[in-house]
Amino acid sequence: MKQSFRRLFLAPLLAAGILLSGASPAFAASAASVLTLTATPNPSGNFVALNWTNSDKSQPYSYMLYSKSAHESTFQSIPAKDNAKVLNIYPVVAPTVSFTTWKGKSYTLPKSASLKMWMETPNEYDSKGYGKGLISVDAVSISDFNANPDAYLKNADGSYKYDVLYFGAWDAFASQDLSAVAETKTDAFIKTGRGVLFGHDTMVDNDTISMPNFFKLAHYCDIQTIPHYTVLGSSQIKISKKGLLTNYPWKIGDVGTVLNVPMSHSNQLAFGDVWMTYQQPYTYSGSAEATGQNGQGTNTFYLTSWSNCAMIQTGHSNGEATPDEQRVTANTLFYLAQITTDTSWNDHKGQDLDAPDEPVISGVTHNPGRTQYTVNYSSQDNATGYQYYVEATGQNDGAKYDSPVISTSLKTGMKGYSIVVDDKPDTVPDGSITTTSDSFTFSRPSGSSFYIHIAAVDNAGNISTVAHYHTDELVSVTHPVSIGYSIDPNSDTPFTAPDIPITNHSTFPVRVSVAELKATSGIGDAAPTAYSDWNSLTAAQTGSEMALGVGISKISGSGWTAVDRATPVYTDDLASEVPLGTLGANGASGNLALTAKFGLAWAKATNVSHELTLNFTISD
Repeated sequence: MKQSFRRLFLAPLLAAGILLSGASPAFAASAASVLTLTATPNPSGNFVALNWTNSDKSQPYSYMLYSKSAHESTFQSIPAKDNAKVLNIYPVVAPTVSFTTWKGKSYTLPKSASLKMWMETPNEYDSKGYGKGLISVDAVSISDFNANPDAYLKNADGSYKYDVLYFGAWDAFASQDLSAVAETKTDAFIKTGRGVLFGHDTMVDNDTISMPNFFKLAHYCDIQTIPHYTVLGSSQIKISKKGLLTNYPWKIGDVGTVLNVPMSHSNQLAFGDVWMTYQQPYTYSGSAEATGQNGQGTNTFYLTSWSNCAMIQTGHSNGEATPDEQRVTANTLFYLAQITTDTSWNDHKGQDLDAPDEPVISGVTHNPGRTQYTVNYSSQDNATGYQYYVEATGQNDGAKYDSPVISTSLKTGMKGYSIVVDDKPDTVPDGSITTTSDSFTFSRPSGSSFYIHIAAVDNAGNISTVAHYHTDELVSVTHPVSIGYSIDPNSDTPFTAPDIPITNHSTFPVRVSVAELKATSGIGDAAPTAYSDWNSLTAAQTGSEMALGVGISKISGSGWTAVDRATPVYTDDLASEVPLGTLGANGASGNLALTAKFGLAWAKATNVSHELTLNFTISD
């Protein structure tokens, strides 16, 4: 028996995820009965609500929050305020800028002190500037700050005025280093947990640019120098880490998003959290990648942070900044505001950062009509785990207490699926939602072979790895290669033959037709009507020809859905291909049965063989 068929091959891909956890912090003190913390995930807002209580009423306290995600190995301090008061310490240069803030006040400042203009001047994106009304900026020159830092850092009662200091922004900081006393006072400011953002060419000490007092503070950003002046940069940066700094208060993009900035460069090694890197190709002249000992650290960074300190390469352009750069700066300043006297905070750094599982594609069904398919699949969202503790500092005596560490997790839930059907094996959907259902019906693309690409997306915008599913619009049918039949003239049932089982493994129904049926040895073919009485044939007639037919078995034919012929097909019926019926999709099976007309006057045992050729085609 011959067959005409094409095989269907389907190979969905699988993925696995691991949730990691880390060690607890080393506490400055333990006062579990004094300071308690609760963490409540808010999936719809994609944040964790933190609340704490302090039963010690003997003095006022300020607080810092510490967090560690399941993907991080150590705790870091995190933002804890909904506004930030910033002191911009700028180098003295000649060019100036004039502007009017959203509050209607006009200023003329050195161009190196443009931060106030960036944060407080209305623009096309926000009527309160890139600071969105959450960030207010005062400015002081580095020369005045160096002479008397406390006059600008503190109120008359000795309390600090600001949440964050920003040193910038000018190329090489106009070669104006911190004074020794200013370095000491800045160090003390950092140690209270308040934030500092260092601009371009500040924390550097190499054979070309030397800022030794600034560089004494580099360890707070986990930055090291490169002894020989080595630069790397361009005018495009790429987001390399997702979190609060990339989406609050400005949503500036997901990992991989490319942003435009003025041409700038790094000349340090960053070992902390690298949020943005320079995009290749590096267009700054002489760019060369560098790492530290054992390949650690990188000079590809544009923005890096560690706890309450950060460094940004804004400034090389001498006071110029794109909208992208101003939004990044605003988010960073907000991120560094980390001391509060409140006892609650919605932690927008605590976000759902884990993508759903890669979809599992369970099958593809060819729908009636041949023009549409339905693919079925499933996935589930994954939570991001967090640990927190809060540190209290007495405003009178500086005593510190830590709460116990608590754990929580945040999962925003499935948003839907992003699906592409095409002729390419590795297409990645763009994350836009195609459907929220766990099945998708689509029209058949041109050609016999196509690919289905599915990514799951959660409500935080995390996109899973892509499941790729290859589908050939080809027939896959199994049946025996040969069967035996026998004729025994001395039996009550002279002709016996087993049924021929046929199983359709295709994702669509197939039409079964007889293309050819002929004797190949031992005897010739005859039409079933060649003799009016087959039982009266002579020995010569019996041994020379018989009529063999094939049809659908009446005993086991449940898989047949559209029988086109009720009588067997014989050789003389085959002027053209003759349909028998249609088998259903996805494993439907049915039997064919042989029948015969023959004489009974056999003179001797005879070996007879026939060849049956079936065609299997896609059913309309």
